[in-house]
Amino acid sequence: MHDHIKVLKLPTSIPRILVNTVDELEFESIRAVKELEFLPIGPLIRSDGRNSSEYSPRMDFFEQTLDDYIQWLNMQPKSSVVYVSFGTIASFRMEQLEKIASALLEIGRPFLWVIRDSNQAERVRKIARLEEHGMIVGWCSQVEVFSHQAIGCVVMHCGWNSTVEALVAGLRIVAFPQWSDQPMHARMIEDVWKTGVRVRTREGDGMVEGKEIARCVEMVMEDEEMKTNAEKWKEVTREALHDGGQSTINLQTFLHYL
Repeated sequence: MHDHIKVLKLPTSIPRILVNTVDELEFESIRAVKELEFLPIGPLIRSDGRNSSEYSPRMDFFEQTLDDYIQWLNMQPKSSVVYVSFGTIASFRMEQLEKIASALLEIGRPFLWVIRDSNQAERVRKIARLEEHGMIVGWCSQVEVFSHQAIGCVVMHCGWNSTVEALVAGLRIVAFPQWSDQPMHARMIEDVWKTGVRVRTREGDGMVEGKEIARCVEMVMEDEEMKTNAEKWKEVTREALHDGGQSTINLQTFLHYL
């Protein structure tokens, strides 16, 4: 990061940086570096929730899975489903997956859980009564899932793209950060935007107990203030891309500068 900033400060460079965020989300941070001009042009996703299948090719391998989980979501009550996913990189020990499973059993709410490792997924599926409550898949179109009316909250790693997608969809979040900038995003979710809570880890090994996960899920699903805040940020992030919105203005300013 420091090397990038050095390059941007060279006399021959343009000290303007396009960033995938919204001005209101990170107002102070955007203005913290005086030598550079950060131009928020986000959110860089479709604000209407439409995704991949209509606009880009999809591997046949995923087609049946897509049909299955969307059909399953269509049968669930509005805002009832807990969506669980930790991105494409994060991996957990089996012990942690078992604790997540115990939390889902305890709360008894319908869930959609993405487990990319097929061996781990098969082991989790063998946990008694688990799939009576929900569905485990190896992949899903996240933007499409986030925009589905059945989703009530998300349990996730808080990678930036996923965080922005959740905010645009107006979803409450159980923050389960792993590394890098994810803990900071989790802090913003809990303390600044107030659209969710962060799980508390066990001392020593960083494990999160099942009862802690269940506590956090129940909290975000029942808390009316978080629901109101999530709806507020949904409107803010979408308005930024409308004609006259700040992200649209920033992009036009950048293009004019070129």
